[in-house]
Amino acid sequence: MNEQPGTSLSNTRPANDEGEAREMRGDRMDRQQLIGLLNELGEKLAADEVLGELFVVGGAAMALAYDARRLTSDVDGVFEPKSVVYEAAQRVAAEHPEISENWLNDAVKGFLPGEDAGPQLILEVPGLRVSVPSTEYLLATKVLASRIDRDDDDIRFLAAFLGLTTADQVLDVVARFYSSERIEAKVQFYIQSLFQ
Repeated sequence: MNEQPGTSLSNTRPANDEGEAREMRGDRMDRQQLIGLLNELGEKLAADEVLGELFVVGGAAMALAYDARRLTSDVDGVFEPKSVVYEAAQRVAAEHPEISENWLNDAVKGFLPGEDAGPQLILEVPGLRVSVPSTEYLLATKVLASRIDRDDDDIRFLAAFLGLTTADQVLDVVARFYSSERIEAKVQFYIQSLFQ
């Protein structure tokens, strides 16, 4: 099995070659833009003398941990202290009219399989610590979502990263995180079609 992805993003700022902040592409953000927003969130939390903890999943986790070119429209995750982080995130959004005020949300919390035994700290700045799931955990959540034409590339990438080449191997990883009742037949067929 391969190791978790790369390096910490501590104190990084989004910039182009001239050192200026980059514009977001509509409502889609890339890795550097996400880092910039998370840095701003940390600054606001630090000013409030709060340390926020954020566990990022989905497309934002893919962008932060694996693929600098990946675009996402929001940051899905769970975070504490919830109301304080939400309020600070809305203040960040108020300064960036190109993003939704709900750019950071916890709508995914009901779909997560519980605690991840191997999260990776990806960003630590004053006021904020950001972690992403282990590769196996992220793969399991992507498979369970199985959004056709949205998750294909991520599922294939994460499976390859883990050295998995068959549908059975991928589904075995999912079964470590979710009960068989949660892994619907359509999910199994979808994964089998991706790994034929």
